Amino acid sequence: MIKKVLACLLIVLLTSCSSVQKHNQQISTLHSPEEVHNDIDFAYHKLQRLHPDLYWYISKDSLDQKINELKTGIRQPISSLEFYKQFAPVVASIRQGHTAIYSPRKKQTRKEKKARGKRSSPFKSLAFHGIDNKLFVNNIYSKDSTVVVGSEVLSVDNEKTSDLLDSFKKLHTGDGYNTTFIPQYISRGFGFLYARTHQQKDSVLMKLKTNDSIYSRYLYANYSKEKKIIKKDTVTVPAVKTSKSAEKIIRKKNKRLKKHYNKYGFDKYKKEYNRNFRFMVSDTAPTIAYIKIRRFTNGNYKDFYKESFSKIDSANCKNIVIDLRGNLGGRLSEIDELYSYLTNKKYVFIEKAKMTQRMSFLYPLFHNKSWLQKIGTAAIFPVLSVYQMFKVEKEAGDPYFNFKYSRLRSPKVNFFDGKIYVIIDGESFSASSILSTHLKATQRATFVGKETGGAYNGTIAGFFAIIELPNSKINMRIGLMKINAPHTVQPDGFGIKPDVYIEETLKGNDNKLDWIISDIQKPN
Repeated sequence: MIKKVLACLLIVLLTSCSSVQKHNQQISTLHSPEEVHNDIDFAYHKLQRLHPDLYWYISKDSLDQKINELKTGIRQPISSLEFYKQFAPVVASIRQGHTAIYSPRKKQTRKEKKARGKRSSPFKSLAFHGIDNKLFVNNIYSKDSTVVVGSEVLSVDNEKTSDLLDSFKKLHTGDGYNTTFIPQYISRGFGFLYARTHQQKDSVLMKLKTNDSIYSRYLYANYSKEKKIIKKDTVTVPAVKTSKSAEKIIRKKNKRLKKHYNKYGFDKYKKEYNRNFRFMVSDTAPTIAYIKIRRFTNGNYKDFYKESFSKIDSANCKNIVIDLRGNLGGRLSEIDELYSYLTNKKYVFIEKAKMTQRMSFLYPLFHNKSWLQKIGTAAIFPVLSVYQMFKVEKEAGDPYFNFKYSRLRSPKVNFFDGKIYVIIDGESFSASSILSTHLKATQRATFVGKETGGAYNGTIAGFFAIIELPNSKINMRIGLMKINAPHTVQPDGFGIKPDVYIEETLKGNDNKLDWIISDIQKPN
């Protein structure tokens, strides 16, 4: 039995190595027009088969025309990268942010990873912020960086930053006819988009400007493996033996620290929390609770909200600021949990989610690249079949997935009944927009900032299928469910709009939070 298991593992290992080499070779060669046309047809077929509302913001005739024009224009062999640049604007014309394609990247073999470690992008150590088609360094995560925070990025490898940003605008989209999402998304995702549109490099040269000074810096790709440094003539110091009681204290401390990190969703690389809570207190203003949520992902959110609203209740705090700027979304379960503290009425959080087929939500399991997962999925298929019988029901011929959030929900006993302010911007997307839709529709909050990138009337998300195009190896992501809150507005296709519109400013001056504090200080 053991020999059979080892033989299977050896086969998987050898297959993996050969598939990596084949993948790298395939994306580095030119593809014939026939191969590219086949990839386009393959992608369009998958969109029509899996996407629950493909023609929400574009007519079938318009999308068919764009597909045909793309195919007609490709008459010479092209690379996977060039094909991606031409195909991405067509997919973006669907106007649904969760539906997108991504250019293939060169993979590392096991041998390469063992020799040098796992590679990361040269831009990984930097965070960017954009204003008026200009790009600025917002944060630095590397200790040895000589880049100055706040510097404007003028060019990368002699390409003007403004030209790069203009080219990136064509590759992705927000939901509907929104115009606030893309400028922020391409600025913050500048490093990611640069890597997706350029040949892989181990170094890039940035030209930057700070105040009146212009300087240049190289950014280098990082490899995770650290070389062991052997020092000569070193003296080995015997380990100090600690008592059992001391070890117990250390274990308890580490356990508490781990629980704390999990509750707030600590990011080890960026050294920041996914969720933050604090009171803003002064001698002249009422106490204000400030909750910053960067993403509705990572960590034990239930403990975080339970603790936060318990503190708010104990402090008799009557004002909450929920900061959703830059929050691209996450879990339905988390935004439902948060909303249950912000309402005093029973509610239905989302409607039943429309799909194209009863088994659509299982597509990612059956089409995973991992053979082990495919085998596991096949083994539990009878259980999955019974599960979908209870979770999926047909209405007017269409299948709908019945989330527990589609049933009547109750607010928390200690719900907050004071005043709520929500700060939003173009990158308040997906789950952030669903939460904002509820708060806006029920007139529960005052919104400050800019229109959200996610649409008021819903989005295509839930579960996702990742499709690899057979020839170019481009990846396409398709949302499998149409998620709607039980509130809609007309005209369709726009985000949650602020009650108080305030433009972006450079880092260091939070004019949105300043306005909220000023508004709270006003006499009633």
